[in-house]
Amino acid sequence: MTGKRLIHCIVTGTVVLMWLCGAGTASVLDSANSHYKEGDYKGALPLYKKALRAGDNPAVCHFNIGNAYFQLDSIPQSVVYYQATIRTAPEFFRGYMNLATAYYTLEDMGECIAITRRALRIEPDDANALMVLAACYRKVHAYPEAITVFEQLVDRFPEKEEPYIALAEIYRDLGDNGKAVGWLQRYPESGKNETYAFLLLADIYEQEKNIGKAQFYLRRSFERDSNNRWLLYRIVALHEKEGNALVAIDEARRGLEQFPDYAELALFAGNIAFQNSRYYDAAHFYSIARNLGDAGGIVGLENVRTVQEESAVH
Repeated sequence: MTGKRLIHCIVTGTVVLMWLCGAGTASVLDSANSHYKEGDYKGALPLYKKALRAGDNPAVCHFNIGNAYFQLDSIPQSVVYYQATIRTAPEFFRGYMNLATAYYTLEDMGECIAITRRALRIEPDDANALMVLAACYRKVHAYPEAITVFEQLVDRFPEKEEPYIALAEIYRDLGDNGKAVGWLQRYPESGKNETYAFLLLADIYEQEKNIGKAQFYLRRSFERDSNNRWLLYRIVALHEKEGNALVAIDEARRGLEQFPDYAELALFAGNIAFQNSRYYDAAHFYSIARNLGDAGGIVGLENVRTVQEESAVH
């Protein structure tokens, strides 16, 4: 039986799994693999252990017992069996990587780094292992080491998107916005995370008080994710921050045509209009917010009514 192989990677600090259902010749091992493939990890465990006691392919048995425990969120038990895997099969690369993943999940970055470095002695150019190592370094704030490994990934695998994002985030956190922008500008065209790359650029330029460029990249981000309401809200907020209240109001009006149930945007637009003495517009937006169930819309309408009554008296 040929097992099902599932490979994932670690990206910018987020742990993801990597495992292999091994191939076995004995019927017990075949049965265990079938249970595992169907997601019956509890059913697979006693069968793998039975095959292990019978001496059937110990490395595969140890490995898949570790996998089953991992899937059942019994991470310490998975560590025990992954350690047994690499003792039984010292050159089994995925044994090291799953052990590293388990340590990462337990937030034992020291062990994760040590095991991943051992894995890289076997497969020195494995992109997933380099990702794991860089993510570990970043997790423990060993930024020079993380930067070095992420830069190695860019050099060896320039098509991979994650290192560019990671490097930009690290340099932004270190306060070097120039280098952060540089890495984002090198980001591969049409990458899957392009929306986020543009958003990072917008955040950096807003921090630098370059609202024009921030608005430009927010719009590029929204063009690629036009159903993201929060991006639209950010665009309206930046217009208001820049002092372009009328543009912000018009942007909100168009946004509510696209998202007619967006109560937060309606309330925000009402507040902008009210603060700029555009009470007719304010009442319009507050009414939308109220009709969508936002209590702030009721308060806003009361404020508009109060101002209008005071104006009528004077």
